Amino acid sequence: MNVIAIFGGSGFIGSELIYALAKHKVEIRLFTQNKFRANHLKVFPSLKLVQYNSKSNLLELLKGTDTVINCIGILHENHTNQFDEIHAIWLKKLAGLIKQLKIKRFIHLSALRAEKNAPSKYLKSKFRGEKYIQEICKASNWTIFRPSVVFGENDSFINLFSKMIQFLPIIFVVSSKAKFQPIAVNDLISIIVKSIDDKKTFKKIYNVGGPKIYTFMSLLKLISNSMHKQRLFIPLSRSFSYAMVRLLEFSPVKLITRDNLKSMELDNVTTINDAYQFESTLIELETYLDKLHD
Repeated sequence: MNVIAIFGGSGFIGSELIYALAKHKVEIRLFTQNKFRANHLKVFPSLKLVQYNSKSNLLELLKGTDTVINCIGILHENHTNQFDEIHAIWLKKLAGLIKQLKIKRFIHLSALRAEKNAPSKYLKSKFRGEKYIQEICKASNWTIFRPSVVFGENDSFINLFSKMIQFLPIIFVVSSKAKFQPIAVNDLISIIVKSIDDKKTFKKIYNVGGPKIYTFMSLLKLISNSMHKQRLFIPLSRSFSYAMVRLLEFSPVKLITRDNLKSMELDNVTTINDAYQFESTLIELETYLDKLHD
């Protein structure tokens, strides 16, 4: 039986991954630093919770693992979590453990447009993490997936803007021309699960997005129309966008940061959508929203 260790499994994408893997004959070991965040996953008999912290002996805890899947990631920095620490330094440590234990399979969830010279700290840190995997895990069969924004029932993207549209009659739109290629979480999870035993995916990086590309403005209008809410959307210039976001950064709840805006300077799309190597059809955002607000 394949023993799969998952890091970041209690979040939006990780939880959906566990729901899917629980239908297969595998043993799932969910590594978490907060077992209470994973309470909703305890219903699966094939799942074992492994609580760890900075002092834990991960080398010992990972023994007997056949596959490691890393879903850990953050969109905003704070005083305890920094992009480079979470996306690069952690990957360097995990890759070293995989090398020491000679774990044969490693799947990592990165981000579309992760590039060395990207304008944001977020994308640069994602790229550095990918390089550590490639440099350290040469004896392992690694696969890296770079998704665009991911939508689904518990996402932090569509749901965030849906709440804004619900309560605000006028919405000022930053980076209104930024482009996204949203992919359904069900499609992304299906792709990841299919790749686990697929030798053709070994030592490859896949850029995955949904079937359609939207500007940020058109995406917001699509959500608004699906909710049957008439809203006034006012696009802001680049300078006004950064000024407004700088003010929002003082909010106790992080909605968007200047680093997010820098990421949006690169279109979050892929010219060659590798998702079609795994799925013949992909769920459209319109279809999802119609069902959500039906």
